[in-house]
Amino acid sequence: MRLAPKVLLGVALAGCAPTSPHVGSLAGEWQGRIATARGHTAARLTVTPDGRFEGTAFFAGTDRPLYGAIVALPDGRLRYIGSEGEGAVSVKGEALRLRGDDGATGGVFRRATGP
Repeated sequence: MRLAPKVLLGVALAGCAPTSPHVGSLAGEWQGRIATARGHTAARLTVTPDGRFEGTAFFAGTDRPLYGAIVALPDGRLRYIGSEGEGAVSVKGEALRLRGDDGATGGVFRRATGP
């Protein structure tokens, strides 16, 4: 009988746990800023429904291609691996955030609104 309250509490807390968005919901055009080994700059990404992405980092005088994929792990977390490293993916409000495992790289993007 004492187990029942603990089970109910566990179910209630699990229902409140934040869930990661489905990779397909990230499909579309994104623009923002990225930090790479070369520095910080504006960038643009196109994410496909299966999580693959391509884009461009706009460095002064030299644009650099970006590419990779966002994947969902069995525990629901999102991760990316790409031309600029690998790390965690999260969506907070309207922002798509990539946080590199090295702590120095990553980016913050918002859905593109125009050409």
